[in-house]
Amino acid sequence: MTKIEDTVVVDAPIDAVFSYAADWRRWPDWFDGLSDVRPTSEVPRGNGARYAYRVRVMGLSAAVETEIHDFLEGRGWTGVGTRGLPHRTHWRFEALGQSTRFTYALEYRVPVPVLGAVLDALVVKREWRGILRTSLLNLQRHFSRKPPPGRQE
Repeated sequence: MTKIEDTVVVDAPIDAVFSYAADWRRWPDWFDGLSDVRPTSEVPRGNGARYAYRVRVMGLSAAVETEIHDFLEGRGWTGVGTRGLPHRTHWRFEALGQSTRFTYALEYRVPVPVLGAVLDALVVKREWRGILRTSLLNLQRHFSRKPPPGRQE
């Protein structure tokens, strides 16, 4: 499997960043190329929760389902692919005073026999790096647009 990782510092307290990022209804708002998210388990949040969604990579849309493991409130979780593209994600949150360091790691395998490794090296890995960078910057921008306390947008 290929592993890529990116980190961003968000100018907001860890509770706010974690709450927003852990809300599956918000994922399409900031995660580039992700759409049609819906829960597929009785567990709404945390360990055992499953979510089906679509991801767009290289102009192609793919159906994916992920199950949440190792969920720790305010710290992070691991997402394990159960359908669609083989993948594993790691969401980690760390308090830095009044800011939050968010690290997202993706492990994936291109499910194309023989040519998968070549496609990954030439195109797919670069595409995923761009998606992760854009997504993390979207999350960072979401919090930078928040009005000061006591003021409304």
